[in-house]
Amino acid sequence: MAELDASKLPGEALRELAEFLRRKLSVKVEESSGKIVVENVSNTRLRKAVRWFLSKKKLSGEYRVLSEKKTLTVRKVKKD
Repeated sequence: MAELDASKLPGEALRELAEFLRRKLSVKVEESSGKIVVENVSNTRLRKAVRWFLSKKKLSGEYRVLSEKKTLTVRKVKKD
């Protein structure tokens, strides 16, 4: 089980990400209050899928995926 905190994503992107992960990884995905829990997938595979989603939605310049032990977090990139 892997957990993803995607609460920083704009608008409908969180719901679109959950649907994308269901299709792409073919696993059970639960979404609640900005967090997505994915069953039977490694953090590495989930991170790659989230990065692919951000790239597809042209959000990779604004957001990045960080790993913290058992949790992945989508954070907005700080601009100087």
